[in-house]
Amino acid sequence: MNIYVGNIPYAATETDLEELFGSYGSVASVRIIRNQYDGRSKGFGFVEMENRADGERAIAALNGHRMTGRALRVNEDRGPRKPQSQARSEKQSYRPVETPLTDKSHKSFHNPYTFVASPRRTGIKQGDFAGDFNPLACNSDLNHAALSPNLWTGHIPIKLTTVTPLVLLKDDGRERNPREHQTYDVFDRIPESSLRGMLRSAYEVVTNSRYGCFSNDDRLAYRMRPQEALDLIPAVIEDGGNGKLVARLYTGTSVPTNRGPGNGAGGRGPMYAAMLTRYHSDANLNSECTAYNTQVDRREMYEPQTGHEVFAEIVSSRHDRPFYRFWKAIRVWPKESPSPQTQGRVVKGRVLITNQNMGNKHDERIFFNPEQDTFPISKTLEKAWQMRIKSYRDAHSENEIFERKNDQNRRVNPWEKIGDDPGKTAWSPHLYHDGRNKDRWGGTPYDAANLRPDDMVYARCEFSGNTITGIADLYPVMISRELYADSPKDLLDSSLRPAKQRSELSPADRLFGWVPQLDPEEHQERQTEEQNRERQPYKGRIRVVCEDQPRPEIVQRFDDETLPLTILGQPKPAQGRFYVADDQGRAQHEKNKVDAGYDASQGKSLRGRKQYWHHKGLEAELTKDKQAECYWQPSTEDRTQVKRKGRYQEYRRPDKNGEPQTDPQNRSIEGWIRPSTEFRVSLYVQNLQPEEIGALLWLLSLPEKHYFKLGYGKPLGFGSVRLEVDDGVLSLGTGKDWEEYYAALDADPPATLDADQRGQCIQAFEKSMIVAYDADKNFDDLPFITDFLQILEGPVTDLPIHYPREERKPAPEGENFRWFTANERGWEDALPDVTDTEGLPYEPYD
Repeated sequence: MNIYVGNIPYAATETDLEELFGSYGSVASVRIIRNQYDGRSKGFGFVEMENRADGERAIAALNGHRMTGRALRVNEDRGPRKPQSQARSEKQSYRPVETPLTDKSHKSFHNPYTFVASPRRTGIKQGDFAGDFNPLACNSDLNHAALSPNLWTGHIPIKLTTVTPLVLLKDDGRERNPREHQTYDVFDRIPESSLRGMLRSAYEVVTNSRYGCFSNDDRLAYRMRPQEALDLIPAVIEDGGNGKLVARLYTGTSVPTNRGPGNGAGGRGPMYAAMLTRYHSDANLNSECTAYNTQVDRREMYEPQTGHEVFAEIVSSRHDRPFYRFWKAIRVWPKESPSPQTQGRVVKGRVLITNQNMGNKHDERIFFNPEQDTFPISKTLEKAWQMRIKSYRDAHSENEIFERKNDQNRRVNPWEKIGDDPGKTAWSPHLYHDGRNKDRWGGTPYDAANLRPDDMVYARCEFSGNTITGIADLYPVMISRELYADSPKDLLDSSLRPAKQRSELSPADRLFGWVPQLDPEEHQERQTEEQNRERQPYKGRIRVVCEDQPRPEIVQRFDDETLPLTILGQPKPAQGRFYVADDQGRAQHEKNKVDAGYDASQGKSLRGRKQYWHHKGLEAELTKDKQAECYWQPSTEDRTQVKRKGRYQEYRRPDKNGEPQTDPQNRSIEGWIRPSTEFRVSLYVQNLQPEEIGALLWLLSLPEKHYFKLGYGKPLGFGSVRLEVDDGVLSLGTGKDWEEYYAALDADPPATLDADQRGQCIQAFEKSMIVAYDADKNFDDLPFITDFLQILEGPVTDLPIHYPREERKPAPEGENFRWFTANERGWEDALPDVTDTEGLPYEPYD
């Protein structure tokens, strides 16, 4: 009987599986599926049992069995199945048949955030509402000095109603340590800046304005393929004089070629650096690695540090899967010490320690045989190095690096390994050497993002034939991050980038105001008087005023306890399948992560403006089935492991060992603003065009069950609010109306827009957008309007909404990174488009 086994720990071996399944009968064969290029486990495999009855007993007993912390998925292997969508049908991969688990009500979920596509803003007639123009030059009516006769000025009253709990964190002014757990009280009112930001974001979307803020012009990085590491040449940075740096290559015994290390006769030579066994484990005795091993008492073993100059006795070794040759150091001693009696080759070199940053790593490196010539390090190379290190650090929070704890709840140092899984291995030095922190050996802190003499790196070289002509790139570790061809900013069309001068002001800039975002180099340039005028900020013509009286009765508190919220996910812009789109702004389905990355030459664009789904079905208005009431029960009780009305409690962090988890990775709150709380808000506007009034009124007149998102914890379902015009409070009229009012002391204030006037303004707005983007469509059919409305309503399909994870219920350990790891090795799913009904699978390789 053939059995599929999924979610296998990456460190597990065929022997481990054979022993596990052997408890239930005779095992005919075991095979763990591995990557062809590095031999690492993909996390699934197959077991063949000689007897069917034994196989069925094994499936029943081992499905869900935890193996070194991971719950195995064990099913009968019945061969591949047809995929569920056309996109996935193009991907040829194994899809095992599942046997029902205890919780299989959903096979997929929705990611908390998605993107509204933002089409190019080219071809729009100069001066049109949807386009760009200087409001003080092209249309003198859009100023702040006087009321214009035909433009609208006055007050728009709004009623805001919360339909899920609203969390607005209150800053008490005290200095907080980011490496400690933080507990926050919440506002009992709405800060005007929060509401203004929400309104501007929505206005940007529906008018397809320029991005108000976008400064990501650094290239992001992805993990290179392991076989590429064999081509990198060790190098040491040196002072080249006159403030410049150079790199000296250490080529070992091999001849550098454009195909990797050569042997001088057209064949493959050994790796450039020698292996230095540093971490002893059973992996050293792996049959795939044929090497000379000596029996050395660990207590007497010399352990050099990074940069130490040493002598080493080395022997030739090889790795069989995949095949490559290398030198193995069997004895190492300081260069100042007397030489021991040796039998093999002795070399002088420098040691590089990058820590046990992979689960099965047991060797460090010795650079030896330096070349006579050096190669200059350009400013471009230094900038690329800084981008690469920044990308490493952006992928992890400080708490993930500095605040980890082992099973005994002891905080461990960044260079310590506490497990084989990602996040539990040791961190590489360039992650914690940020200018503030020392390593295990002490010393003066330094920032690894800035290259300096004596730094040990790996170089990708440029060749002319087989002759090195220069350095193409530098890396901190051997299997490193590779920079994408372009930065996110390079993929953002110029018509959507933030305005740099008044003539580029788009609809949102002209209404809410604008301050130029200039590069440092541009600040240093000498500007003409006209250029200086063009770059002066423009004051907005809308003011948001909220009730500022405290309302303590609207805050629901948790009986003198605090609620530990789940960990909010960090943005992962390096995940090209989530952030990068095809040339139409839609999800792409490239199989290779490099092809799915940031490369403008391949016609790629950005997915669009990031938005958070409304969690449909959890509104406080839906009280007849008590679903929302159950979900938002104001209690600190851990209900995360119990499904109620089809939902797990996603906003609370699960307890661990019966205790709440409060560490620097999450925050706790003392309360929230109750659902069904009403607020009164005023929008004071001056000199607004009919299209501007129309856009605001359109946003305030959306169909029922469409909700904006406000405040903290939007990915967790908090902060869904309903906006409506609250009629009959103050007046709104044209400049001519106000002139007549002020000319006669006994005149009535201008009347609020009647239904016909509102309709005319909304129609003017809709018509301007149709003309600008697609004259053959209805307004609601414009892609960015369709997407926006769907996000405010919630996904089409009633699937759970949470961050990607492999398990259906929230796990105390978290470890959501496992989903992304599995996605890289399995189906390679892209974040679905807003209108996609399928969602993301819990098991990417399933």
